Amino acid sequence: MDLPLLVTTRIDPREVDKEAHNIDATYRYPLAFYEATLLHKNPKDVEHLMDLVASRLGSPLQYENLGFTHDTSNISGGPIVSSYKTLKTMMDKIDAQLKLAMLIRAVDDADVACKVLERHFLPDLLGNLRAFSKQTIRCPLCNTVYRRAPLKGVCPKCGGKLTLTVHKKSVEKYLEISKELSERYDLPYYLKQRITLIEKSIQSLFTNDKVKIKKLSDFF
Repeated sequence: MDLPLLVTTRIDPREVDKEAHNIDATYRYPLAFYEATLLHKNPKDVEHLMDLVASRLGSPLQYENLGFTHDTSNISGGPIVSSYKTLKTMMDKIDAQLKLAMLIRAVDDADVACKVLERHFLPDLLGNLRAFSKQTIRCPLCNTVYRRAPLKGVCPKCGGKLTLTVHKKSVEKYLEISKELSERYDLPYYLKQRITLIEKSIQSLFTNDKVKIKKLSDFF
């Protein structure tokens, strides 16, 4: 975990992340709120119906009488370990997320798969691909970092074996999952093209066109 750079002895709600100000403190949602959901109104249009923390800032109510809609016997009774940690592979985690999306009628599972690719996998693939091409070389023995690989092939300081800081597996770790999801949910053709272009970029980086493995039968 990140080490705290500053310890606050008194919390001022006006100084915390603004997302926390969007928490509603009502004990019961009004009927007008549910009627607005049927009309697909913008959340800003019904904000006045809800008792948000943002409207309490600067008053004693910012600390007290915060309402809730469902009782619980223990506020700490939630999951101790999240499924994201118990599930081993990334494919298991994605399958669990998409199975949940299929169970919720208000959620489009194909749209969830599309957003996972657009906002997680594809940026990660492109970022790691860029990082691999700009990476430095490190010596594990003396921990010296070189911007370019020394001509000697070993560390000039201690003679140790050099290693990469970004590896091939980290570059292509989400490629097969992305291809599988795009085919399973028949995602837009534009998204499939992006995956294909990224795959070609990875292949061009790690495949030497001059070295081709052939069998004797290929010449007959």
